Amino acid sequence: EVFEDHLEYLIRSERVISAGPLHVATEEKTDPKSVAVGSLIFFNAKGRENAIEFVENDPASLAGLYGTMTVHRYNNLDVTGKFVSENLYFPDQNTYQMKDAMAHWGYPVDDLQTKWLNW
Repeated sequence: EVFEDHLEYLIRSERVISAGPLHVATEEKTDPKSVAVGSLIFFNAKGRENAIEFVENDPASLAGLYGTMTVHRYNNLDVTGKFVSENLYFPDQNTYQMKDAMAHWGYPVDDLQTKWLNW
């Protein structure tokens, strides 16, 4: 039940870019030694506090399924233009070129599915 609640939480958040288990590296995926050892979730957040709040409110986290959790910031470069963020290392650099180009060519960049672009 916790797993289903976890998946529903991620889906309903409309923030997740990608998520999945981390496995022990082996030569073949089917190797029984390639067991899941954690999860990796890429998601959009307004800032570090918002990201921590999102992770801590995950039903899997609330159920105590994670021994440890770590939040890392990253600058996202997504070729679809739907997930963009300011570059903290080079703040004068325009990181919204892909979004601008997509808008120019008529792609939806400010629709309900990409509401985080309007934060």
